[in-house]
This record gives sequence, C-alpha cells and structure tokens, in this order.
Amino acid sequence: MDDQKVILIAEPEEGLSEKLRAFFRDRGFILLKTPNLKETLLTLQEKRVDVLVLDATLLEKDYGFICVIKGIEPELPVIVCAENNTPEIESQIRKQKIFYYHIKPFGIQDLEMAISNAVNGLSH
Repeated sequence: MDDQKVILIAEPEEGLSEKLRAFFRDRGFILLKTPNLKETLLTLQEKRVDVLVLDATLLEKDYGFICVIKGIEPELPVIVCAENNTPEIESQIRKQKIFYYHIKPFGIQDLEMAISNAVNGLSH
C-alpha cells in the first residue's frame, strides 16, 4: 500500500478530478481532492503526496502560494492547470519552478502524460 502514488488535485470544482478518474484508477493512484488553498496546505502538511495538480483559478493571481508549497515540500512536483492563458500569467507561474504548466483547452492526454512523468520522477 505504501508504494501507491498519491495525487492531490486542488480545484474549486470537480472538473479535472472527474476527467482523470479512470486514468488514476487504471494506474492504481490514490486521488485526494481539495477545493481551496487552505485545505491544500493542510493536506500537504498531514499526508504524503507525490504530485500536486493545482487549478490556476485558486491562485487568484497570487502565484507566491506555489513558493509556500515548495517551502513545505521542496521536491513536490507541482502541475498548474489554466483554463485561460496569457504569456504574462504563464511566465509568472513558471518562475515558481513548477513541474508542468497545462492549458486545459489543449486536452487531458497532455496532463495525463505530465502526471505520469512526475510520478515516475521524469522531467517533462
């Protein structure tokens, strides 16, 4: 049981977690979900998490939150998912040394590959 990978999805609504449910089940990943930043921090402090998938809407242009996460778990792969993308937003988020920046309209397969790479310790 200890070798099962734990993926935390932080999103205000269950869009990503629903789309990824079969992907997680097929690979034996454990899915944890949080609806806001406060619960995300609490979960990271209380549980072992292998990958964090963070919906950019939770950040509300406060990209420093990723630094807080990295302070708690410096080696944690953080994947940020954005619905709407601008070069400025992407640049600000990438400065936080995230693992991957996913643009939702590009499809779920790209995100699945990034999660697999993060779980397996591969660079994206």
